[in-house]
Amino acid sequence: MKNMYWHQKFLPRYVIIGFCVFMLLSLFVVEHFLSDKQQPYFQQKLDASSLTFKAFMDIRAARESLGVEINRKLDPTGMGLIGYKSSAITTDPGTLYAKRTSVNPNLAALFVQWYGDVGLQKGDTVAVAMTGSFPAADMAAVAAAQTLGLKPLIILSAGASNYGANIPKLSIVDMYRILVKDKVFDVAPIGVSLGGSRDKAYGVTPEGIGILDEAIKKSGYHFLKVTGTNDSIKRRLALYKKEAKGDPIKAYINVGGGMASIGLKKLKGSMSQIPPQSLPSGITKSLPVFLTGVNSVAVNFLKEGIPVINMRDITDTLAKQYSFPYKPSVLPLVGTGSMYISPEYNTALAAGILILDLAVLIALAWLSRKYLITYKRK
Repeated sequence: MKNMYWHQKFLPRYVIIGFCVFMLLSLFVVEHFLSDKQQPYFQQKLDASSLTFKAFMDIRAARESLGVEINRKLDPTGMGLIGYKSSAITTDPGTLYAKRTSVNPNLAALFVQWYGDVGLQKGDTVAVAMTGSFPAADMAAVAAAQTLGLKPLIILSAGASNYGANIPKLSIVDMYRILVKDKVFDVAPIGVSLGGSRDKAYGVTPEGIGILDEAIKKSGYHFLKVTGTNDSIKRRLALYKKEAKGDPIKAYINVGGGMASIGLKKLKGSMSQIPPQSLPSGITKSLPVFLTGVNSVAVNFLKEGIPVINMRDITDTLAKQYSFPYKPSVLPLVGTGSMYISPEYNTALAAGILILDLAVLIALAWLSRKYLITYKRK
């Protein structure tokens, strides 16, 4: 029975301990000495993020010209993309930290990555839905599409949640009109709805609806007047098809939590509605089972085999997954973050250490055999 454990007897204990220490050191070297690897679409990501930053600066200048003060406690980056806690055009609840996290020009790099991952190419037509809740993310989505030469068919929802584009003088419709006028963006929206509950700002005061109506009229964009959520879904799908002019829609991009866009689900035996289990943030290529009973623009596109790109859960999902700064106090610099350069294992180093480890292991096996033979002769 002792012969079964000859390796403990015929190799000195210090050799075995030394080998274990050597293996641990090898693992440490591989884990510690990582190499920075340039990520796909590097230049396009830089260009899209630079364009997003330009949009930020343009809106900040517009806000200053309107005399709307930037509250640095709410908006420490000073970009002017954080709205009021509440206003006449606030349609839904929203969190300040989510809005602050979204004020990052490098979100455009993530959109570039997503667009590339679903195979979009220059000249492709994409349907886009955006609300006023995340104006910074809206700009990032459009900047990425423009940088890649896509043809975005954009439908805006004029209302906004807390701390979004809910400044009466500077709604998301006003922002987009300014960006097109200043030639930052080169594509105007194909339609604008009121947004909010039932996509017609249900529950908003007459004063608030009047402000949104006036912003839409001033923009000259097509007003998507609807009677409710289901009517909005039908009208949006029809408008996308009409404006595509026969070209296939290659993807659907949603920013924010628009009812018609991502859908609602009725509670069984109740007239109340709640958000579905949630269309996940990121890319969805096939219809999830839990959304089969939901009606929305996104669900209709998924049924047609058209991939959906959804940006909504910024703080709990995207910021963690892609290492975006959480509620940054200063604006992140363009080109910073793992979307551009990411530390990865040094394959050459790992291969070299693996060969060395195998060589040491073979040497120990030979040494063990030598000790065994010597022992048997004795």
